[in-house]
Amino acid sequence: MSNELRIAIEAAKIGAKTALKYYEKKMLVSIKKDKTVVTEADFQTEDAIRSFILSRIPNAKFLAEETGGDKEEETFWIIDPIDGTRCFTRNIPFWCILISLYKKGEVMLGVCYFPLLHNGLMYAERGKGAHRGLKKIYTSNISDLSKCYLTFGSLRHFKNKKPLLKLVDIVGSVRGYEPTYGHFLLSCGSIDATIDVYAQPWDSAPFKVIIEEAGGRITHIDGKPWDIFGRGFIGTNGLLHDEAIHILNKKI
Repeated sequence: MSNELRIAIEAAKIGAKTALKYYEKKMLVSIKKDKTVVTEADFQTEDAIRSFILSRIPNAKFLAEETGGDKEEETFWIIDPIDGTRCFTRNIPFWCILISLYKKGEVMLGVCYFPLLHNGLMYAERGKGAHRGLKKIYTSNISDLSKCYLTFGSLRHFKNKKPLLKLVDIVGSVRGYEPTYGHFLLSCGSIDATIDVYAQPWDSAPFKVIIEEAGGRITHIDGKPWDIFGRGFIGTNGLLHDEAIHILNKKI
């Protein structure tokens, strides 16, 4: 494990401690322009994560959900302080801390930490595999789309829902978990595919490396390579990817 990954994991745990001070307590909830919600907990958690990373890497640059950043920088840390803020404000435990490191056009490491879930720490580093806790993880080996277990994010963000509904009719089972929890389950082989058309870079960057290091595949919905400037993605165990992409992009 590199020093950078150790810093990211520790930063996620520090962020979680800050967020938990607000969890299950009354707080002011504001609505952002994109209709997502934000609270004081998001800002305080983001500040705690940034401060810790800066204490270890004084010249660190950031792209963070609440305070922004520059995607044109060569190297920067990507932070989603509380992914799943709606869950957080409704006292639902499916919220997490997301941290990743971007270098020269590549996500080098990613950390996802669900502090209220058993064994909720997942991380990966480029070329070193993906782990949940101390255990190495792998995506599933399901190759038949009719046996696929699929999860997806909010349906309202699908401009054309017909291709998605076609895919839903083909696969074996479908559930609408909190999106990031779906990505978490895909990475450790519990489900086979996940779709989130609305995901911002801070939502998806950690899973670019986690899913791939676990043996899966991640692209944008149209099948083009994932990049920091795009939005949304589909992740699969790799075996189902091309067929799912074909269905999602077929004119109906």
